[in-house]
Amino acid sequence: MLSPFSSINDNNDSNIIDLLYQLCKDNEIEKVRSILPFIGNINIINKIQSTSGSTCLHVASYYGHRDMVQILLDYGAIHSTRNLRHNLTPYEEAQTEEIKQLILEHEKLFSNNDYDYIEWSIVGDDLLDKRRQFREAIDVYKTYDNHHLMSKLLAEVIHYYLNEYLVNQINDTNNPEDQITRKQIETIESYFKEAIEKQDYLTYFIKAYTLTNFFYKVLNRNLALHILEYFDETKTFSSNYRLVNCLVHIVTLLIYHPNLHQYQYQGICYRGMRITQNDLDQYQLNQHILNRAFLSTSTDLQVAAMFAGEGQQSQMRCTPKDHCALQYSCLCQYLIKQNSTAMNIKNLSARPDEQEVLIIPFSVFKVMKIKRNYLEDSTASISIEIELEECEDVIDDNKESESALSDKASRSSSLLSSDKDIKDTEEYVKFKQRRYLLYGIIGLLIFAIVLAATFTLIFTFVFNKNSTKNTTNNTTATLEKNDIFDYDLPPGKSNKKKKQQAKM
Repeated sequence: MLSPFSSINDNNDSNIIDLLYQLCKDNEIEKVRSILPFIGNINIINKIQSTSGSTCLHVASYYGHRDMVQILLDYGAIHSTRNLRHNLTPYEEAQTEEIKQLILEHEKLFSNNDYDYIEWSIVGDDLLDKRRQFREAIDVYKTYDNHHLMSKLLAEVIHYYLNEYLVNQINDTNNPEDQITRKQIETIESYFKEAIEKQDYLTYFIKAYTLTNFFYKVLNRNLALHILEYFDETKTFSSNYRLVNCLVHIVTLLIYHPNLHQYQYQGICYRGMRITQNDLDQYQLNQHILNRAFLSTSTDLQVAAMFAGEGQQSQMRCTPKDHCALQYSCLCQYLIKQNSTAMNIKNLSARPDEQEVLIIPFSVFKVMKIKRNYLEDSTASISIEIELEECEDVIDDNKESESALSDKASRSSSLLSSDKDIKDTEEYVKFKQRRYLLYGIIGLLIFAIVLAATFTLIFTFVFNKNSTKNTTNNTTATLEKNDIFDYDLPPGKSNKKKKQQAKM
């Protein structure tokens, strides 16, 4: 019988939301069953109630109303929406394991990639093999000197990931914090275009990642949900293949950027966050954790403590009856050992005061210590402290070192050519200057020698010519003299002449 609610269609959406929310909180199952079929816009059940900042599914899960949760799910309630006050999903606020399982089962049956529970990490005993497999699978991206190829990959990110995938999500989210606008997408697009034009992907990706509030959230959620599909051969022809490829482009172009070494970070950094019991369960002493998405950390402990909600535990979500915590302030300490795991992006970030260190996806850490401060002091400023130490992959690290040395040697070889003894550019320039000077001196000497040889040749030629002329003249004179005595004598005087010559 609908008489008590027969005028509901005449009320505005706000009144309908308030009414449904209160009925779900009070577990008025029959009233909710009778009212839902007559609501014109069934999406109203997914709207956030203004006073509480939560949805109907939130309140039903929070108060442990299992049957009410089932009804709402059957009518299309979305289980991924986060409430405004505590940033929790209905799954995270669920009072019982039965309700959690109900939500998970519904998710599997009616999955629309709008998950409420995201596996941000992989947990296991030894995950270095998976890290190694990831690095080996993306070796193709090492050809970073091919600007044309890099431009095509980034163009695909712009065309599909930004202007198709994200645009389609503009009106496809019910969480106000996750709302995406066309203007935001255009801002990100401008950074990626600059990355192509200026051939500097690292700088402009970091600007896009740190400047906007939505991009890093959407990107990390997509990475956590889909990145593993790239390594799953059974999903080669998945409908998400273009999305997965774009995500891999984004990550690997950063990993193999030639300027990455300028920002490499090794040492201790901190990450502050608010976690649920389900999140905490992922951290087991001596187990390994591999992150699927980027992790934002800071070298400043106070910055991390602020993000953890230091001193605000009393304001965090707790159960309605026994007031047990549903959220905890958590401070993680990471020890970075390898040179390709994290980037110090302070000088690139739009928020340099946060002193951010960005941990790259597929890094492996071992849980060294878990300290539950709330067990000893319920008013502790930080409820949980976790220490993690990076697992060193000796094999992969050696390969990276050898590859780096090989690349460096190759670049040096192409730069110096035959001048292999020159160790740096400055010495090379000096060497070239000395060589040019030497060539100049040698050239002058050769010119002087040629000039001297020329003069010598000319002098010799002239001298020989004059000598020949004189010899010729002398010979002529002698012949002329002889000719004087050899002319014919008159008849009768020849004997006298002969006698004179005989006497001589």
